[in-house]
This record gives sequence, C-alpha cells and structure tokens, in this order.
Amino acid sequence: MKTRLTVTALLSALAPMTGIAAQQRAVPQRPQFSPSGRATTQCAGQRIDSIYVFSDAPTVQRLQRVPALARIARDVHVVTRPELIRRYLLLEPGAPCTEIRRAESERILRAQPFIAEADVVAVPNDDGGVDLEVRTTDETSMVLGGSFRARAPMVSALLLGNANIAGGGVFGALSWRYGEGLRDAVAMRVTDNQFLGQVMVSTVEGERSERGGRWRADLLRPYYTDLQRLAWRAQAGASTQYAELRRPDDLRPSVVVRRNFFDVGSIARVGAPGRLGLLGASVTGVDEQTGDRLTTVDSGIVSDVGALPRNYPAHRVARLNLLAGVRYIQFVRRTGLDALTATEDVPLGVQIGTLFGRSVRAFGSREDDLFASADLYAGSTSGVGVLRLQARGEARRVTTSDNWDGILTSARLSHVLQFSASHQNQFRLEWSGTYRQRTPIQLLFGIIDGGVRGFEDSPLAGGQRLVGHVDERFLMGRPFNLADVGIAAFADAGRQWAGDVPFGVTTSIKGSLGFGLLAALPPRSGRLWRADVALPLGSGANSRWTVSITNADRVGFVYREPGDVADAREPTVPRSVFAWP
Repeated sequence: MKTRLTVTALLSALAPMTGIAAQQRAVPQRPQFSPSGRATTQCAGQRIDSIYVFSDAPTVQRLQRVPALARIARDVHVVTRPELIRRYLLLEPGAPCTEIRRAESERILRAQPFIAEADVVAVPNDDGGVDLEVRTTDETSMVLGGSFRARAPMVSALLLGNANIAGGGVFGALSWRYGEGLRDAVAMRVTDNQFLGQVMVSTVEGERSERGGRWRADLLRPYYTDLQRLAWRAQAGASTQYAELRRPDDLRPSVVVRRNFFDVGSIARVGAPGRLGLLGASVTGVDEQTGDRLTTVDSGIVSDVGALPRNYPAHRVARLNLLAGVRYIQFVRRTGLDALTATEDVPLGVQIGTLFGRSVRAFGSREDDLFASADLYAGSTSGVGVLRLQARGEARRVTTSDNWDGILTSARLSHVLQFSASHQNQFRLEWSGTYRQRTPIQLLFGIIDGGVRGFEDSPLAGGQRLVGHVDERFLMGRPFNLADVGIAAFADAGRQWAGDVPFGVTTSIKGSLGFGLLAALPPRSGRLWRADVALPLGSGANSRWTVSITNADRVGFVYREPGDVADAREPTVPRSVFAWP
C-alpha cells in the first residue's frame, strides 16, 4: 500500500505541471523565414497548395575546406530523397493545414534514425492558401568502427556500413571480429525504414559468432503518432549464445542458452490524440533451453570447469496476449536536453502500458502459465528543470503455482537543470532488479549506461543494482562548424545485492569520479559520441582507471535500458505499447 500511495502522489504532482505556461517556456521560436526565404505563418485551416522539400547533408558542405575528405563524404553520403521525406508527412496538397498535423509531421521526421533535425513551416501564397516547406538535415551516414592492439593481429575487429544507403533510409552494416583461436565472428544487419515504399520498417540481421550464432527478421508498422489508428508487427528469430557469468575470483565461464521466438500482433487507438487509449492483441512464442555445464576458452581450447550452480529447466510457451494502455501526453520542444544542441520532443504528462498473456496449448505451448508486463512514463517541466520517470516490469506464473518467476524490473528517474544554452546539470537514479529468472543472467556492477563507471572490468555481479549519476555538462562550441563539442564532469555511486543469480555478490556503496568528452556530428544531431575517463573509488574495480566510448541516440522517448537488463527480457515483449515495437 505504501508503494501505491507514493506512485499515485507522484503522478498527481506531475499532472498539473504539464500546462500551457510550461510549454510556452520550453518551445523554441518558430523560424520566421522558410528555407526559400519567405515569411512563415501559423497553420489555421488554410488549403495546402504545394509541398517543397529541402534536404541537405551539412557534413559534406562543411568539409569543403578539406577537399580529400569532402570527396569521400560526397561519395559515401547521398542526401535523403524528397519522396522518402514526403511519406512521413501527415499533410498533403488539397488538405487543410492544421497545427497538430504540422507539429506531428516534424516530430515523426526527427524520430527517424537517419535525420538529425527537421522543420515543417507554412508560408502564405498568392492564391489564398499556403505552401509547406520542409527542411531536413541528415545524420552522418558513415558507420565505422574497429579495435586495434599492440600484438598480432593488430586489427581485432572491424565495422563498416552506411546508415542511409543511396538516400533511401536503408541501414546496412557488416562486422568482423577475430576469434582468438576459435572461428572469426561475422555479422550483418539491414534495416529498410520504408519497406516497399511504405511507412513500414523491415529488419534482417544475423551473426555467426565464435561459438553459436543468431538471426532475427521483423516487419512492422511503428506507432509514430497519436493521429494514426493502427500499428502492428511480425517478428521471428533464433539464437545459440554463450552467457558469460562472472565469478568473484575473476574467472568468467559461460553456459550455452538456446532460444527461438516469434511474435505477431497489432494495436489500435481509442480516443482523441493526447488523451487516448490503445487496445490490441498478439500471439507470441518462446522456446528456451539452457545447458548445465560451465566452460571457458583459452587460446582456442574449450575447457569444462564444472556444473552450473542451479538448474534451469527448458521452457516452451505460446501465449495469447492482450495489450492495453492509457495516455495523457503533450509534446514540447526543448533544445540541448539529452544531446548537446539537438531539438528534442519531450513528452509531458503520464502514460501507462500493459500486456497480459495466457498460454494456449493449441498454439504449441507445453506448459500453462500467465505472463504480465507493464511500463510507466511520467514527465514534467517547470522553468529550467525537466523531471522524468520511466519504469518497466514483467513476471510469469505457472497456473498450478502461487509463486511468480521471471521477475525483471527497471526504473530511471532523471532531473535536468538547463541553466543556460551551454551549461546543464543532470541527475539520474537507476534501478535494475531480477528475481527467479528462467535463464542464467547477471546484472553487472560496472555496465555502461546503468552501472558505476570505472568498474567495467570488475567481476562484481548480482541480482539487484541501484546507481546514482551526477553530470555537470558544458557546451564548448562548434569547431570549424563540423560538430558540437562539450565536456562533462561526473560522479557515480551505487551498490548491488547478490540476489539469486549465479555467483552473485552483495557490495557496499562504491563510486567513481571522472570527466567526459562529448561530440555530436553533424551539429544539432541527436546521436551523441561520449568518451568517459573514470577513476573508481573502492575495491573490486580491477583497474586504476577506465575509458569507455559510446555512440547512441540520446533523444528517444523510451530510454535505452542497460544491456544486461535488455538481454534478460522476454524477446517478444514490446518496450511500450506506445513505442511499438
């Protein structure tokens, strides 16, 4: 009862703060002039006569002073095709120009992984109507990565790809990793963000790893906006992977986990945009098998090091699921919130999504169970501050038992103070917890984006983790007009509990101090490069200092869970019914 009252009180406190006054403080000024230089106007039901698209790739333009690099950029990057951008618009010639459709069109464009920023403006014409002018800026399309070392082979991993092949919104990448005595690992991924010229997303990916491998294929119609009626997805995949389990003695054995899954489902909107519900259904199936022996690999030799500490029975479950959610959300635009100078659509208000499933033997299930998952988002802004809470949880119960298992919870509370355009303070409190999992997992104390920085090499792992982060960030400028650059000073503190995971350890409170170098390329991009140097405070880090480099989209609605939590979730459960899939 105490927890329920606390959550209710928090939501009640947040709801009144999502009013018009807060939005007016947060929304950047509308451009006074369109990309063609004409004065803009408000959408107020005028007839739309024409739509013009202006797309560019500033990275190419800004490299003109370095001819060799500019030539490479031109060869690699093709500006996003205008017809691709038009398909995301919720407005068309002959239709009335409404402000909600104009704003939602902007937000949908900014949400695409190959577009860094977007503006949709209306300009009056001589015929009494308006023309729409759409300006987009592409993200950097080159996908490059690798690992290098001082011993042979000097190159141990390579990543090569393009995030916007031929300007068609197609992501394609290949990767290779040296096998250290085993076979080399190779992987590929192709994502078409407008499959067959429609607003559908298809993905095919596969990997042959040093031991085992995986594949996945899906086709989906994402839930982009409250103005659409339907969203759906179909996916299937399989994997044979070796889950690493860290022991306190720093030995890191692994155990084989085999998994097959499928998911077909759809949701529909009920109610008006902003204050609505979603209802849907899906059919899902998961087949999981875990080995019973631990192995290690040294110079290509696989050694058996003993039995798994506990038994994990095989599971084969197929379910019929009900999906439901309610939303009271308004989006406002903020600049430089989670990325350096990117324009971000921040949801204010409350939404709750749920999934309830029941196994069905007619679908191939070998056991009878119930499954439930839920997600919560609450957001508020007041002056220079933005407060957001996100939480997810899932659990399963065999119908012949009163005990729940497969319990997994995570939550993030963040508060950002934007003191100026170049200075902000961010506080994050993150929780992850697992109980009676059906496959062997651990939550790592030093995992990137969720753990204590500086403990990445630590053997410490457990079943529950609570970590606080404080970042003081400064925007330094835009050197040569190529990228936004910033610095950050940070402090982390957290602890973990052993729980019931294999080799779990309970720790005291441990922390770290450090600084980070930040960059967004091109300027105003939502993808943030970050290199953090961390000095651990306390025992068990296995390093005097660490350097971690990350590159991720920081402006998404649903936050990226730590990798160990995401890997533990049922693969058929959506992150949120409002962020389908």
